Amino acid sequence: MSIEPRRPDMPAEVEVVAERRTIVTALPLKKAARQRLAELLDARVVDVRDPVDHVDLVLTPSCSPQLIGALSDKYDGARVVVVELDDWEFGVELGGPVKRILRSGASAYVLADSIDELASKISTPSAEDDRADAAEVHELAAGATVDEVIAAFLRESVEYSARVHTPDS
Repeated sequence: MSIEPRRPDMPAEVEVVAERRTIVTALPLKKAARQRLAELLDARVVDVRDPVDHVDLVLTPSCSPQLIGALSDKYDGARVVVVELDDWEFGVELGGPVKRILRSGASAYVLADSIDELASKISTPSAEDDRADAAEVHELAAGATVDEVIAAFLRESVEYSARVHTPDS
């Protein structure tokens, strides 16, 4: 954690701490799991029941659209991310529909907002593509576990949230 220098107009006993990303978890995580997530993401991770001033990201298990809407309303401006997670070290088993589908034998789960986007996500590399890069991407996706894909998505979400909520200097 970085500490900013005191401003001359502040009393000596006041420390100004640089703002960190705040992640609210509606996942049933014990304190040790929240602390580990906070360390990994260099963020403040709090339970949904705890009071919080500003939220950048909300993590929730698979739930109803009404609950997702309620979380979006409560934490206005925060991204809401649905998480499926299994972690035996921390005693967490939060499977959901995507994990059930993939474990049943499906090769992939694709989200697309149009036919064009669907085609771009499932197409094979064209001759113009750099074959080495394309092979690396396909190898990574093929070798990744469901948990690794979800963890990568979570990292991207947090990084995106940090970019969106970081004030321009």
